[in-house]
Amino acid sequence: MIIKTDRSKMLIACTINLFAVSTVFMTQSIFLELSDSFNINLTQARFSFSIVSLFYAAAFFFLGPAADRFDLPKIAVTGLFLLASTIFCSSYATSFNFFIVAMAFIGICAALIPASMFPYIARNSPKDKSGIYIGAIVASGTLGIIFGRVSMGILTSITGWQSSFRIISFVLFFLTVITFLSLVEKQDEKSKNHQKLTQLYANSIQLFFNPKILSLLLTGFSLFVGFLGMVTFLTYRLIAPPFNFSSGEVGWISFAGITAIIAPFAGKLSQKIGTYKIIFPGLLMCLMSFQLMGWFDSITLTTLGLLFLFLGVYSCQPLLFLLISQTAPKESIGSASSLYILFCIGGGSLSSIFLGPVWRSYGWFGITITCTISVLISLLIMSVIALNERGIEGSH
Repeated sequence: MIIKTDRSKMLIACTINLFAVSTVFMTQSIFLELSDSFNINLTQARFSFSIVSLFYAAAFFFLGPAADRFDLPKIAVTGLFLLASTIFCSSYATSFNFFIVAMAFIGICAALIPASMFPYIARNSPKDKSGIYIGAIVASGTLGIIFGRVSMGILTSITGWQSSFRIISFVLFFLTVITFLSLVEKQDEKSKNHQKLTQLYANSIQLFFNPKILSLLLTGFSLFVGFLGMVTFLTYRLIAPPFNFSSGEVGWISFAGITAIIAPFAGKLSQKIGTYKIIFPGLLMCLMSFQLMGWFDSITLTTLGLLFLFLGVYSCQPLLFLLISQTAPKESIGSASSLYILFCIGGGSLSSIFLGPVWRSYGWFGITITCTISVLISLLIMSVIALNERGIEGSH
């Protein structure tokens, strides 16, 4: 059994991952306030999320090999300090262009924490508990999405977005100190990867030539195009008639995503009943949730749809990551985990950009149909993977 000290380290890793991810999603519930503050069109405000998430996702391509090479806790501490500093500075932005540049830097800094903590958890969790520990770090990121939307929506309704940004930055400075004191240790040379960084980047690129890894990456990509596309434009849906929600109310309804805490249990359950027996029902649940949110003017059904959406996505998410970590070479776990986050969040950020014309032309129904098709693609890819594995097992 893992000792108590290691459990506390896992808790800290999950906590800082939660707060880092929350900073990427904290503008999603305050589009209206950003529009008023910078005197821009409401639909332009979504670029505050598009840019931060795009740079957050892109950073993982470069950070993956670095995570395989350098000390993981030190990477996390550096990321926390830079993230806190950047958020504090962004709160003083007087133009939307400056704010967008600051959001790009926030995305890059935020990526340092999950890029280091995902492989940290994967390498330090007991083999017989890898499912639940990987599920825990995935769940912390999911709760970060919820926390970012909820906390910023509520704080902004009370103190304004600028003060809310400063509060978040002070919390991150505090976590920087805690992480430094708790996780950073004397370098263990035996566990250090001594390959050159160029070789590690080559190893990362080689992962694309593994058909199963590439298929799982594309599954995550299409899943998050649908998931984050639906969640992002849900804000526009809720602040418009017939709902007319405030930022605080948009934040509160995001609590429905608390079902994401299923992730650790999905990881543990998969070791008993099988991975695919959880992934396929999870994807079908996502499809059902889109229909509940998409076709009815009911806040009850919208809330229920959010509950099912987060439950479905985060039943699948830790298991897709687990399949990738089991398929990738041990020395490339950092690169593999970073590529998976890159594809997932990258898909979500691109969807927030390219679904704009769909929203303007076809409204919420167009968003619902497009996101439904995207998740159907995930279901198709996973079906092919499962059939191939069954065929290989049958040949033996």
